[in-house]
Amino acid sequence: MKSDLSPQKEFSFKSGSLHKNEKLKDLSGSILYIRDMDGKIEEHNLSGSKITFIPQYKGNYYLFVERRSVQDGTLNVELSSHRIYNKEGNLSCAWTKEVRGKTSDSRYLSEPLPQLPFQLIMEKSIHRHHINCCLYAGDIAPFKVYYKGELLHDVPLSVEMESGWTNVIEPSDDGTVSFEIPRSTYAPDKGDKKRSEKLLVSASYDTNESGVFEGNAYSKVHYTMTIPLSFGNPPLEYESKSLAFATVIGVMLVFSLGLYYNRRRKRKTPKEIYFDEE
Repeated sequence: MKSDLSPQKEFSFKSGSLHKNEKLKDLSGSILYIRDMDGKIEEHNLSGSKITFIPQYKGNYYLFVERRSVQDGTLNVELSSHRIYNKEGNLSCAWTKEVRGKTSDSRYLSEPLPQLPFQLIMEKSIHRHHINCCLYAGDIAPFKVYYKGELLHDVPLSVEMESGWTNVIEPSDDGTVSFEIPRSTYAPDKGDKKRSEKLLVSASYDTNESGVFEGNAYSKVHYTMTIPLSFGNPPLEYESKSLAFATVIGVMLVFSLGLYYNRRRKRKTPKEIYFDEE
């Protein structure tokens, strides 16, 4: 159902790293899965160079794209996960969903989708409803990797930042892959104190599955999944700076008033000099 308050969303996709990538001009053969706040999954076959859809309600939506191709006897399954927030929508239908969304839906997706054979999931609580929200430098970002619904304990995580910082994170014994988001190395632009920096996380997994895809035989399957995110400096940093500035101004004002009052007290009343003629 199209809502006049919820315009059509349009997205394009890039393949590669943050620094070496190319825009995908043809998404034909790719599959899009959309999960809404009720957990309902819509499946769409893609074509063209862009993804378009009309969200019905105000709130969170999760988009998953799956692309498959066979090269040199290997089936490459490329997956990506994207979380978006629709700030427009049918408010009369979305009010209860929005209220519930601030409680039960206040996490990134924490359960693997049955439709996806391989999935990387970020399990971090969120506190605001906004696209790529609530990731700040210094946060601990936990991830888990699943294959056909089963948790994998030996798949590392590749992390790449817009500034060029990269790292490979090994999982812990319980399968959780966690890392601390480094401080952004970008200097804030003038008038843009809350500039965000892009972050790309990905995981890969190989199996010895064999089969035929679109007439091409394969003996191995290479799964990859990426999650593009963004983060900024902690909001408390700006609040603390503002508080420190206000404190300094307040101290200077009190000191100035005290100094002025002290000088007023010490000021002696001049004695009047006059001549008394007899």
